Amino acid sequence: MSRVAVEWRAILEIAIPSVFLNAAPNVTVTLQTALLGSYGGSDMQAGFGAVATTANTVCFLFNFLTDGVSAKLGKNAGAADWVSLRKHVKLALICGLAGGALACSTLAVLKHPITILLNLQPEVLRGATPYWWVRVAITPLVLVNMSISGVLQGFNRVTAATMLISGQALLEIAGTLVVFLGGLGSHETYLRNMGLVTLASAFVSTCVGLLLVKLLPPPMTPALDDRQELLIVEDSTSTSLPADVLLHTDEEALVVGPVAAKADSDTSNDNSLMGFLSDGASMLIRSALLQATFFIALAVASRMGTAALAAHQIVAQLWLLTSYVTDGFAVAGTVLGSRLSHQRLNSTSSSETRSLQVLCNRVLLSGLAIGTLCGIGFFVAEDWLISLFTKADVTIDILHNHLWSLLCVVQPLNSLVFVYDGLLYASQSFAFTCNVMLVGFCLVFCPMITVAQYTIKALWGVWVAKAALNLCRLLGGMYRIHIWWFQTAATLD
Repeated sequence: MSRVAVEWRAILEIAIPSVFLNAAPNVTVTLQTALLGSYGGSDMQAGFGAVATTANTVCFLFNFLTDGVSAKLGKNAGAADWVSLRKHVKLALICGLAGGALACSTLAVLKHPITILLNLQPEVLRGATPYWWVRVAITPLVLVNMSISGVLQGFNRVTAATMLISGQALLEIAGTLVVFLGGLGSHETYLRNMGLVTLASAFVSTCVGLLLVKLLPPPMTPALDDRQELLIVEDSTSTSLPADVLLHTDEEALVVGPVAAKADSDTSNDNSLMGFLSDGASMLIRSALLQATFFIALAVASRMGTAALAAHQIVAQLWLLTSYVTDGFAVAGTVLGSRLSHQRLNSTSSSETRSLQVLCNRVLLSGLAIGTLCGIGFFVAEDWLISLFTKADVTIDILHNHLWSLLCVVQPLNSLVFVYDGLLYASQSFAFTCNVMLVGFCLVFCPMITVAQYTIKALWGVWVAKAALNLCRLLGGMYRIHIWWFQTAATLD
């Protein structure tokens, strides 16, 4: 297992589908941003950015439903701990529903205060107001889909998750093109109609995703001998965990062993539940701080005028696009790293530790290469890319003024940060990740964004603050993985 887990083929089999899975939604939003710039102008781009960023800030407070679940379920599957796995699946879906209801209510209540805070101009509000209420309706579906994605990735059903998310993206792209190219709307209704397309595609994705969770459980870990095979599950001839075990409400449906073993399992499951909630709290805080940086950056950009807000939306999409492409290798690090980590704890050999180091080096090298190539591509195609997103001279001038150079330079940094995040999840370093984000937010981002607003008074200063935060996260990830995790592994060996 450890030898196979670090082969390039094994990494790419997870990373490539995950690239499409993570990048597909951002590609959709990037296309929508470009179409709004061509058909609606800077005011529509500004309204789209304001509403989408606010909605994403609320939704992705619950990002642990994807990242945390993937790591936990990967660990459960590697240990053949089907009872804990089933509980985590049910808990994730319940949290998705509850979080969706809470996020929906929060967005509805915050509509007026956020409009005042962002100081949106009347021409921006004309398109943004109806779009806001469409995004409120979409929010519960977004949270449930995040949970489903996390479950499927944790099951190592990355291809299924990729097809689900890619299918939603293609459906949304097709609908968006019909809205704009088919003339289904006017200057003031393009944004609302585009939101309705997003709502319909999200609903279809939720229905299909729940069906996939039911029908595609994780592959069964091969047993070492006949005796162990009988202890894992009653049906020893099955090649995968029966689907009805995952979502069935009858605890007696799963046969793990004798009564004494079941009692130990119950205690372990209680501890596992508390651990899940504790890790979830850490990831909730981490996600809240990360999304707060995007919202604060949006608020500062909105004070610089409609053209600056439109430029901010363009940069945000390209900034995130590279990161999400790299995130495919972060997922490979999470899925394979969590399983190697579990095997290392139950082995007296040092081969798992060496395999873990090889895995880390390969996914990090891949992330660095992607970030570097994207940075070079942005630099070479600067004028062409800008012309795709906007025709407004003021917005073009803002993008050319130091901002584009910064966007190009930081792409390798952004890519490495995303890969390190995946490795941190594999090492179960949820609390550490939260602490690094907290320190970076308070001591780096907040002071620098204040300087950007009151001293620099330019949009590039906002993104310098974001880049500095990512540098802080990078340093924390390097320490935790290369020093703490590997030294711990050497001690265990």
